[in-house]
Amino acid sequence: MKPKLKILGLLAICLMFLWVACTSLIEWRGAGIPKIVLKKSGPNMDELRQERELDQRNDSAEASNLNDENGTNANWNSFRGPNGDGIYSNKAVLTNWPEKGPPLLWRKLVGGGHSSFAVAQGVAFSIEQQDDNEVVVAFSTDTGRVKWTHEYQAKFEEYFGGIGPRSTPIWNENLLYSIGAKGHLNCLKANTGEIVWKKNLLTENQVEVPYWGVSASPLIYKNSVILTPGGENNNAVVALDKKSGEKLWSNLNGTQTYATPVLLKLLGREHLIITLKDKVAALNPSDGKLMWSHPWKIFMNNYNIAQPTQLADDIVLISAGYGTGAEAFRVIPKNSDIRTESLWKSKSLKTKFSSPIFWKGHLYGLNENRLVCLNAKDGSLKWRGDKFGYGQIIAASGHLIILGDAGDLALVEMNPNEFVLKAKFKALEGGRTWNYPALYQGLLFVRNSYEIACYDLRIK
Repeated sequence: MKPKLKILGLLAICLMFLWVACTSLIEWRGAGIPKIVLKKSGPNMDELRQERELDQRNDSAEASNLNDENGTNANWNSFRGPNGDGIYSNKAVLTNWPEKGPPLLWRKLVGGGHSSFAVAQGVAFSIEQQDDNEVVVAFSTDTGRVKWTHEYQAKFEEYFGGIGPRSTPIWNENLLYSIGAKGHLNCLKANTGEIVWKKNLLTENQVEVPYWGVSASPLIYKNSVILTPGGENNNAVVALDKKSGEKLWSNLNGTQTYATPVLLKLLGREHLIITLKDKVAALNPSDGKLMWSHPWKIFMNNYNIAQPTQLADDIVLISAGYGTGAEAFRVIPKNSDIRTESLWKSKSLKTKFSSPIFWKGHLYGLNENRLVCLNAKDGSLKWRGDKFGYGQIIAASGHLIILGDAGDLALVEMNPNEFVLKAKFKALEGGRTWNYPALYQGLLFVRNSYEIACYDLRIK
């Protein structure tokens, strides 16, 4: 019996070592099956600190050669751009990319997290994780050097998505608003990083940090900053005075999702569109009063991630992964109220992390990990394209710019008749890439949890 026990013991030890080896070589990239990797995604903190210390020693006063107007669409000042639709319309950009990609302006190391960029007045703002601290960082658009940082103790981590903040800051009138993965909200002076005010609405509302961390970014409307912390005392959606942080109004009850509030003009009026668990709703952005609500349940009790998309003056599209798909519905005036009516549903646009692009009557988006095009009138499938992983999409000059989940950057025509891949190259190293690209004055900013790069798409 003893030899058998020894063999069983050795077998158990071997299985344990095999499990440890395998789990250290796999990583979740968004699909239901993990991916085998040679190295886990994440920052190299020693190299990051060395690079920034060297930059600081070599730094000199620099003036950006990119001029934009304060508060106009020249800035990519918030998540998915100034209109929240992922479309860059400031000027034409380069769409004939060389085989190795467009010119690289600079490349720098960065901390962890899935945050994107708010870019304004020659500065790109993002949030990163450095050890036990979340750090708001201001990068020069010309050189990638850090202009200032603001850090505070906060560390969020979950098994599937890793460590770090998920949301994107928003820039408005020389102030920057950022919210971390555990709900730390900061209002900072955009030129210096000096704190103006701060608070944590999750703590105030006595709600838990979402399973995947706070991912919804702030939204600025006139004199207010709007957030969706969730809550059960008519405080699931909150508007704060953007200068002081004092509460202006709050409304609704429910659990927060991962989608950022968006402002749409429907039926000739402004609608603040938000998602909570099991519904999408519209509020009056001035006072928070409910305008309408539409049921929206995602399979297996998952919460919404993708942004609502406007298809017409009275039509909104919502979409999700987890087998759910997309639904277009109409908002219809009824006496002094507004009701909703479902128009079509489709399983061909199961967005998960990314949001679709609506362009000239058609929808372009990632159906799980494959690019598709749908007719926005009825949801019919026009074509299926290549797989890009669970990446992110923005649009410019009639083209989709797709940052794949492995750091590949692709250029695809927004052509409803056929899938046309114009270019594809490796833009980022460092593994898992779930961060949205940003376009500002013809410069394309991409990052993951390891590095940030700026590519020059300006037409010379």
